[in-house]
Amino acid sequence: MKVDYHLHPNLQGEHASRRLRAIWRALSKKHIDAIICSEHTFKDAPGAYRALTAARPEGDKTHVFPGAELVAKDCHGIDIIAFAEHDWYDEHPRLLEPYAMTLREMLSYLRNSDLHYFIPHPLIVSSTLRKLYPTEEEMQEFLSTVPAFEAFNASFLLLEHLFQYPALRPLLKRFRHRLRAGASVDLSRYQKPNHNFIAVGSDAHHPWEIGFCLEIPGNETENRHSVFEKLTTNTVINTLHFPRFNWTVPRLIAMGWTTMCEGLMRRELRRELETEPFAIEEGLSLNVEVSS
Repeated sequence: MKVDYHLHPNLQGEHASRRLRAIWRALSKKHIDAIICSEHTFKDAPGAYRALTAARPEGDKTHVFPGAELVAKDCHGIDIIAFAEHDWYDEHPRLLEPYAMTLREMLSYLRNSDLHYFIPHPLIVSSTLRKLYPTEEEMQEFLSTVPAFEAFNASFLLLEHLFQYPALRPLLKRFRHRLRAGASVDLSRYQKPNHNFIAVGSDAHHPWEIGFCLEIPGNETENRHSVFEKLTTNTVINTLHFPRFNWTVPRLIAMGWTTMCEGLMRRELRRELETEPFAIEEGLSLNVEVSS
């Protein structure tokens, strides 16, 4: 059974319906049996999940579970992916407010909730979590306190194809090594007996990125509850499926554009939250002279 713990519908824009159809075609073509719809909370995670499930083609059997990539306010935003078997968004509105909680507060809330959760891409180059836990020992200690983490994130797989060009290999060798080291977590050093499951995600933001997945025991005939139970209890990585990407410059540009837009959205949201509105004290009058 092929599963993807980390997928973004990325429905912003005027072509959402076209993108939804493309997502379902990709899921069917790649034979993905289950995904966690983990849209960023600053991009309407509930709406993304509900739109995706509403657009399901008749007869498609891919299980879609509602999730969200939450944003804690430490270090300009640390991500946590929360998910459940049922549509949980209206029950936990506070979680869906980006930068509303510190990482400690968010983890405390999640521990006392009915939600499952994991830390996505903990070692990736751009992860803000590494600013909070910069050494391997500190990161190991932190990850030992959570129920799960993402052992492999495929967001840089397409970018790695750029490094195949002979002229670029010497220039990008060190960066390529950093990408690979950050995309995967050495389970022999980080996995602990207290971890409930191991997550693996494509981190896809475009339909053509869909396909990277983890194979876990099970088959396509299992019901939704059974599949969810296996998603939240599997602690072994036996088989990873790497899709063959059709590398093109427009796709690389699209990835870069999406990354830039999300970065600007985060920045603007932080700016709005950090700027307190101007308030006029009650009973205070303002005399304003207008010159002609």
